Amino acid sequence: MKCKRASDGRAIDHHTLQVMRQQAVKAVREGQTVDSVAAAFGVNQRSVFRWLADFANGGQNALLAKPIPGRPSKLNGEELSWIANAVRDHSPQQFKFEFGLWTLSLIRHLIQRKFEKE
Repeated sequence: MKCKRASDGRAIDHHTLQVMRQQAVKAVREGQTVDSVAAAFGVNQRSVFRWLADFANGGQNALLAKPIPGRPSKLNGEELSWIANAVRDHSPQQFKFEFGLWTLSLIRHLIQRKFEKE
């Protein structure tokens, strides 16, 4: 089944979505119809109605980009960079693994071996 839209909001970065929400709410408050605003921004009418409801309940702060939830990394930036370089530039055999291709399991073992982290 083919989607009606060429793209959706999940592919747009959070700051851009925040600006879209703010501009859409402003346009409706200035008299444009929800239909025309939704068409102009390439979103569903329900999205515009949801943004309007969020604005009504929480003001401009309700339209701000929210942090993406998720478990924090157990590795710091330097460790992540080391792993990325190791996997990109070396074969598992160079790290004394028996296999020739990287798998998630092998990368996990490399992290445990190098950084003593699970």
